[in-house]
Amino acid sequence: MLPILEFYGNHALDFANNDIGSLEHYAISELRKFALPEEIRQIVHDKLSVQFPGGELSKFESMENWSPVSFPTTPGVRDFPKKNIVSLGPLGIRIVFTSEYIILPSLINERVDWYSPNYKDKVQIIRSYYYTIINHFGGDHALYIEDRISNKYYSCKNTLNSFEQELVARYGTSKKSLFDYPHGKFPKYYIDHFTDMK
Repeated sequence: MLPILEFYGNHALDFANNDIGSLEHYAISELRKFALPEEIRQIVHDKLSVQFPGGELSKFESMENWSPVSFPTTPGVRDFPKKNIVSLGPLGIRIVFTSEYIILPSLINERVDWYSPNYKDKVQIIRSYYYTIINHFGGDHALYIEDRISNKYYSCKNTLNSFEQELVARYGTSKKSLFDYPHGKFPKYYIDHFTDMK
């Protein structure tokens, strides 16, 4: 199975001094304030069409607003306290807020496509959407990393900062910009500070 990319962003939500219900209400209310860009809508629709060829997409197309996802308790199973904010939005896009980072929707799975100059226009559209979300919630950067490396350092993901420090210590820092990689080449991870968008 080919590795897929995961996308994380930092934020400034205060999980320590607020109850999860209030934070959930705030986060989802804020997400509802900005419309899903038409270009992102098309990217998601195209991705769904590939995932469900010839399938019925109306269940995704009917999803238009951000809503919290609740997990029902199972009788006889301990009711663990809810720790994260899981939200589903237009076309089934999912955004998760943990106390330390945002798990952004994966709109391009393949590393070769994300870093390829051939896909720069599409990646710029997605990066702009990521930046809007991250910036809106007080963050300033994103981390792009393949799942097998992310899983290897799972214990470091308690904080995004410690995760990134471990990656820098293990793999070094890239001297290239996101679009300096030739087609078919890509880094182990990439920290995106969105300097071209600020």
